[in-house]
Amino acid sequence: MAQQNSSEEVDLGYLLKKSNDIFKSIARAILNIIDFFKRYFIIVIILIIVGFGIGLYKDYNNVESYNNELIVIPNFGSVDYLYDKVEALNSKIASKDSIYLKQVLDTNFSKLNLIEIEPIVDLYNFISESRQNIDILKIISQNQDFSEYVENMATSKYYKYHRMQISIKGKKSTQKIIDDLFTYFNENKHFQEYQKIYKKTKDIEVQEHYVMVAQLDSLIKSNYTIKKEGSSVSVSNNADQYNLVEKKRQIIDNLQRLEIQQNDYTVPIKRVSVNYNLEPERLLNISNKVKYPLLLVFLFSFIFFILFIFKSLKKYANAD
Repeated sequence: MAQQNSSEEVDLGYLLKKSNDIFKSIARAILNIIDFFKRYFIIVIILIIVGFGIGLYKDYNNVESYNNELIVIPNFGSVDYLYDKVEALNSKIASKDSIYLKQVLDTNFSKLNLIEIEPIVDLYNFISESRQNIDILKIISQNQDFSEYVENMATSKYYKYHRMQISIKGKKSTQKIIDDLFTYFNENKHFQEYQKIYKKTKDIEVQEHYVMVAQLDSLIKSNYTIKKEGSSVSVSNNADQYNLVEKKRQIIDNLQRLEIQQNDYTVPIKRVSVNYNLEPERLLNISNKVKYPLLLVFLFSFIFFILFIFKSLKKYANAD
């Protein structure tokens, strides 16, 4: 028992000694750091002043980039066309093809950084558009996991709305750049011809639906069996009356859908909403006037730290 207590006292004493050694090492390291900055105080001050000057110059000449978020509708089956155009523009930006970009953005060509686009997944809207879409969803989802199908870019053409993010340098020309981009997207002759056809067809369909609603109103007002001279139309019972009201409701639903399409089909690529000049998200937003002095002092200290490690290793190697 006495031997066990003695062993525990030795272990405790050893731990206390090691703890003291660690604290001494930490204190010695802190004192060395303080001594280092005292020894090179003038150089550190010069580095801080130089870094502040560089940061001031950077802040003065730096043009901040801002995000611009848009929701768009690609009409007339133009989803693939729009995605290809975005990819082509990003490729031209990466290769710095100023000739091509000038044709699109004129003098603002150098301010465009990047364009990103993705579908806004809305299965409810997709399914509610037509019975055919429900059948498409059933067929495709049978061959793959449903969550994979929803996120698959190959299915993006089936969604009505798409989110676009455009990164632009500065704020002054933002609206002009976005206007020029959509002029470029909408100048395709093929889709312009489609636009004319769609508009003409929808105008006729809307007009015909209004005529059908007026005819149904006339029938409903007749109510039961009302025969008038010169009229060949009659409603014989309550069931027929209900069917007429239900038919009118269906036609009005179709009319609403057609008028929404009329509103959407004004251009091949329609802007629904735009949020201009949004501040980019950053993990740390440090001013250049602070960042560059810290960077220069850190690099200066790091060089001396490497030299210190090298000397210590050399001394350790030659100890024997």
